[in-house]
Amino acid sequence: MNDLRTQEQLLQEVDELKARVTELERINTNDVLEYTSTVRALRLSEEKFSNAFHYSPDIITISSLNDARYLDVNDAFLNLVGFSRDEVIGYTSYDLNIWQFPYDRGRLMQQLRGDGRLRNLEFVFRNRNGELKTTLISADIIKVDGEDCLLCVVKDITDRKKMEHDLILSEQRFNKAFNFSPITMSITTLEEGRFLNVNESFCHVMGYTREYLLSSSSIEIGFWVDPDQREEVKRIISEGGSVGDMEVRFRREKGEIRLGLYSAERIELDGEICILSQFIDLTERKHMENEMTRLGQLNLVGEMAASIAHEIRNPMTTVRGFLQLLKEVEKYADEIDSFNLMIEELDRANSIITEFLSLAKNKMVEIKPVNLNTVINNVYPLILAKAMMQDKIISLNLDDIPDLLLDEQEVRQLILNLINNGLESIPEGKIVFLSTYT
Repeated sequence: MNDLRTQEQLLQEVDELKARVTELERINTNDVLEYTSTVRALRLSEEKFSNAFHYSPDIITISSLNDARYLDVNDAFLNLVGFSRDEVIGYTSYDLNIWQFPYDRGRLMQQLRGDGRLRNLEFVFRNRNGELKTTLISADIIKVDGEDCLLCVVKDITDRKKMEHDLILSEQRFNKAFNFSPITMSITTLEEGRFLNVNESFCHVMGYTREYLLSSSSIEIGFWVDPDQREEVKRIISEGGSVGDMEVRFRREKGEIRLGLYSAERIELDGEICILSQFIDLTERKHMENEMTRLGQLNLVGEMAASIAHEIRNPMTTVRGFLQLLKEVEKYADEIDSFNLMIEELDRANSIITEFLSLAKNKMVEIKPVNLNTVINNVYPLILAKAMMQDKIISLNLDDIPDLLLDEQEVRQLILNLINNGLESIPEGKIVFLSTYT
């Protein structure tokens, strides 16, 4: 019985062992499958990383955190710095002299140790040919074979920075040309006419402050005297055209209406259609043109009048001659006073014509050094006699003065006219003072 029980126990133990072996075989098989799968996934991951590393358009480097030697770099990095792979691997960035400012790497490492990572920090590198490249660097600390390493991803933004720089320069040039232009300029929205920018000339001509204009529209300030002209400008700009030298009437701050020459171009700001306009205030020029036209007409009338005056003087001279002859005839002795009166009136008319011709004709002006006191002394007997006839007094007070460049005949006539006007404006017994001084 004991032997039988022992045999049964042995069989049971054998069955248990078989079961454990089977279980172990099953577990081992699962472990092998899991290991194989893990290895395959790891290899796939490494392959993906390798492809992403080497074929990325961005610059990627892996360097030792301890001594900063490059362990691996991609082709984009080699293209940036201009070195071959053999010249880079195992060397540091200091060996390659690629930092424009060597202390930048210390700044990078300081921030990396403080934050544990680095994102889009701007640095400038120098390539093998000495060209400077502006970049944005992002970095993380990673483990490679148990060693702390630095993974850097770098974006070359040199072209972008140049474009930004050129854009800033372009904006500065535009702002200078816009703000300091002597021509009035403004930028307004197409639909509302809201002012987005105005230059100093525009503010000066319109009479408003820049702050007020930038909070208003051309409609609100009543710029357009004729609203149809604004609609015409809108239509042309909306159709992609431009406005050139349109004569418009515009209204200033206090309601003054003036004339301007208006030009406009279509521009877009932040996707909105706007109008860049300029205009020249023609009001003064138009006034001057009209005045020149009027003066030209007056000059023509003057020339015609001078010609007529010459024709009138000829018969007047003849009449005066005959009157002088007739008053000598004995039978007209009783009419001498009448003859003298007629001769005086003819002389007065002839004097008026002479004075008119002196104003109407274009004379040659003879400029030479003349002492004004000499001219006054020469005409003094004439003005004194006239003053005495009117029972008026001339007071002469001449100081020493230098010679002046002038036309003696014109100044002589000027002095006579001034004295005559003075004598006519005062009553009898009063004094006209004539003085020179320096």
